Amino acid sequence: MNLDYRQAVPEDSEWLFDTYRRTMKGFVTSAYGWDDNLQRAGFAKSLRQGACQIVTWEDNQCGFVHWEVEPDLVWLRMLCVVPEMQNRSIGRAVIAKVMSLSSHLQKPLYLNVLVCNQVAYDWYSRIGFVEIENDGQVSTMVLAPSSSPAHRERHA
Repeated sequence: MNLDYRQAVPEDSEWLFDTYRRTMKGFVTSAYGWDDNLQRAGFAKSLRQGACQIVTWEDNQCGFVHWEVEPDLVWLRMLCVVPEMQNRSIGRAVIAKVMSLSSHLQKPLYLNVLVCNQVAYDWYSRIGFVEIENDGQVSTMVLAPSSSPAHRERHA
């Protein structure tokens, strides 16, 4: 699968928020309730931190990935694939890119996932993330060292 990535620009903000809403509204509603204005403000604030790239496949915007490199770790802030493009290995290719970045920087990769989003939680677990904290609504996970691309290459 040949995915292309481009840096998100301010003109993408409506598409980004719409994609977030389409993929996450049910889970956020279940966990906290959904207030469109609060979600929009929080989403905009989050995007001002780190890097956000739009993912395209065959000239179609199919999702986005947002991460932040901190002094001692990499946070995967968000990975959203538009609903009609899910289950096509797009998410797997995108997460591999972020895993490779954290490996290259030699920093652990962390993420938060809503506990009610069982499909995402299970997927992250299958690809090597382990839970380190859970408050009942949000699970914080870290990529286990043995799951990093560099570790797999060294031990292949």
